[in-house]
Amino acid sequence: MRRSHPHCGYTLFRLSLAVLAIWWTLKVPALGDPTPVPEGFHTPPGDSTVYLELFDYPDMQTGLPAPWEAHKGIWGKAATTDIYYTLTEEDGNQYLSAETSSKAIDAGRPAAVNLRVHNRMRWRWRVWSLPVGGDEEISDKNDSGAAVRIIFHGGLRARMLKYVWSSSLPKGTETESAGNSKIKVVVLRSGTQDLGKWLWEEVDAYADYKRVFGGEPRPVRILGVITDANNTKTLSKADYDDFTFIKSPPPEPEPDETSEAGL
Repeated sequence: MRRSHPHCGYTLFRLSLAVLAIWWTLKVPALGDPTPVPEGFHTPPGDSTVYLELFDYPDMQTGLPAPWEAHKGIWGKAATTDIYYTLTEEDGNQYLSAETSSKAIDAGRPAAVNLRVHNRMRWRWRVWSLPVGGDEEISDKNDSGAAVRIIFHGGLRARMLKYVWSSSLPKGTETESAGNSKIKVVVLRSGTQDLGKWLWEEVDAYADYKRVFGGEPRPVRILGVITDANNTKTLSKADYDDFTFIKSPPPEPEPDETSEAGL
């Protein structure tokens, strides 16, 4: 009589959970309508666009909505009294806001996105106050006014792409987070020039991963944000909204110079 391997049932259970997470991310529609994007942004139809998080929670006015969780450090859940991320409403639109002068808590939610398919990530953010002297390369100054993080599958020290609005590092800087080579930092904005304005960002996260890490990325496990001030002890305040993953349209074919020459 053939006997089942003792780990078979557990493996199938984990596989079922993974499939369910992917189905939830890709198939369950986001509540509400996406915020209109500026002219020039391409939004393909159908499942080429995944509206992962629009922060539309009509039954909530404040607080951190499920499936978001707040963490202190890598694995420790933050105490309720330490969480400074909350839903906020403005002109009928909900978004996530964060404000602190002393803490470092990150907020994240499951993502289950394959960057080999949905390679581009888009969102908008608004920074009100940057931590004075914040510098993502220096351990005792490593605070960011706003940062968006995508964490990949890969064990206890998984790789992470971190897109930041930095107090001091110049726009375009690509570096490592202080003391952690698994976290690659890409500076999208720097300084105080555009404080108080909603600004859209769109990045080719797949290309960024290949450039800063090398090789192919594993699936995204968590989408996260962090606004922190535990090192500088100065005000750090930002808002986040409309996280979307997009499949780029295929490149247009190059003209056939041979055919054109024969015309």
